[in-house]
Amino acid sequence: MNIRWSVVLLGWLVDFSLSLLIQLAAILMSLTAFFEQPVLTRPADLILLVLLLLCTGIGGFIAGRLAQTDHAMHGLLVGVVGIIIGSMLNGGTATPLFFIVSQIVGCGVGALGGYLSSFVTRPLPRK
Repeated sequence: MNIRWSVVLLGWLVDFSLSLLIQLAAILMSLTAFFEQPVLTRPADLILLVLLLLCTGIGGFIAGRLAQTDHAMHGLLVGVVGIIIGSMLNGGTATPLFFIVSQIVGCGVGALGGYLSSFVTRPLPRK
């Protein structure tokens, strides 16, 4: 197994950037209750959760596509890097169980994105 950490970090950077834009839009639309106490019965919270998970899937797709080998593993590692960096930036504050479970699901979505990138037919030119 050959892990290309540069593409994993690039996939995480795409995931982080898209997630940041979605979170900024949620704050501007006064949907801050999601970040304090999310409830999946509220449609806005559910949509935000799906969009944030989709960002990890897109980052995993990009990492798997650029890696050209072990697609799903590279996608999974995008989610894992997100958990590690998020834990370091959290500053020791307790994370609610909902967000821990969503991060684990995000790892699976990232792996799915990486797996789906293996179906792209044209290989990228290697240098």
